[in-house]
Amino acid sequence: MSTPNIFSYATKELSQDAFICWLVACASESTGPLQKCGLAFVRALFRAGASDGTRDIPVLNSAGSPMDSYNGPCKVSDVCPPIRQYQKIDVYFQAKVDGKKVSFIIEDKTDGQPGDGQLKRYRNSVINNNQQKDLIKPVYFKTGYVFGDERESVEKEKYSVFKAEDFKNFLDHHPDAIREDQILCQYLEYLNDKIQIRAKALKNWDFAQDYVQWEFLLKLRRVLRNADGEWQHFVSNKLSGEPRWEKPDKPYWTWKGLWRGNIKGSPWTHYWFSRHLFWKFDSCIPLRLMINLTEAKKSYDVVPEYRNRFNEALKKEGLRARKVAPREEEECTVGSIETSKFQGLKVSEFLDRVKRVHIRFLESILADI
Repeated sequence: MSTPNIFSYATKELSQDAFICWLVACASESTGPLQKCGLAFVRALFRAGASDGTRDIPVLNSAGSPMDSYNGPCKVSDVCPPIRQYQKIDVYFQAKVDGKKVSFIIEDKTDGQPGDGQLKRYRNSVINNNQQKDLIKPVYFKTGYVFGDERESVEKEKYSVFKAEDFKNFLDHHPDAIREDQILCQYLEYLNDKIQIRAKALKNWDFAQDYVQWEFLLKLRRVLRNADGEWQHFVSNKLSGEPRWEKPDKPYWTWKGLWRGNIKGSPWTHYWFSRHLFWKFDSCIPLRLMINLTEAKKSYDVVPEYRNRFNEALKKEGLRARKVAPREEEECTVGSIETSKFQGLKVSEFLDRVKRVHIRFLESILADI
C-alpha cells in the first residue's frame, strides 16, 4: 500500500511557501544529498530566466537596475535561513553567489496572479532596506500555467519566471536526494501529477480550462497572422477606422489582442483582431465571432445581416454552425462554430477552415464599405 501524498492536501500557496523555505534551508542545515540539492536549488533560482543556450542570467544590482547579463559560474555558499512574509514577500533570503551577497525575492503562486503593483513594492522594499547586498534576484515561482500576458507583466517588473516544468527538470537531476527524502519524493510526484493533468487537458482540448481556451486562441491568432504577417489580420483601415486601433486604456489591447476573465468562476477568453470584432471562447459555448456595437458605432440592425454572411462563409467551408439566440446587447454574437471534436477534423485543419471563414466574412462586409 502506497503512502498518501501530503501535497494532495497541502495545495495552497502557503504550503508551497513552506516547501520552498524548507528546501532553501536544506542548503545550510542539512548534509549529504539533501544539502547538495538545497544548494543546487538556490543556484537554479539565481539562474532563472537565463537565455537559452547561453549562461547569460538576468540579475539586478543593489540599486535595482538590471545589470549586463551575468555569466559567472554561480557557486552558491553561505545561505541564510529563509524568511516568510518579510515586507510581505512570500519567501526572502540571502546567499552568496560567486562571493557576492544576493538578496532573493520569491513571489510564489500556484494558480493565482500578483495584484496590481505587488511585484514592484516587493522589489522596492528590498532595494530600500539596510541589509548589505551586492545583487538582487527577483523570481516569480509558479506551478500553475503561466499566461503570455502574465509573463510579460512579470518580466516588465524585472522578475525571472521559474515554472513547474523548470522545477520538475531541476528535481529530476537530483535522484539521490529524492530517494533519501520522502518530502522531496512526494513533492515531485505532486508536481508530475499537476503537469500531466494540464498536459491532458490541453491534449483533449478541455475548454472548461482557461489555459486551454488561451492556447486555442493563440493557435488561431498564429494561423491568421501567417496569412499576411500583419498584426491587424486582414482588417483594413476602412474597417478598423484608424491606422493603429490599439487603445492602451482598454484592457483587451494590452497583450496582442488576447483578453481573459471569468464570470462566477467560469472562464472566458477573447481574441480581438479589430477594435470592434473579436473571437470568443468560454467553458459552455463554442467558438464565436462577436461584435461590440459601441466600438463599431453601429446599431443592432446590422447584426442579422452579419449573421447571414457569417453563416454563408461557414457553409462554403463545410463547417457546422451552432444556433445563436438573438439578443440586443452591446456585445452580440455574429456567428458560432460547432467545436465538438472539431467536426471530425484535426485541429490544424479545423483552424485553417476557420481562417477561411474569417477571410470570407471580412471580405463580404468590406465590399460594402
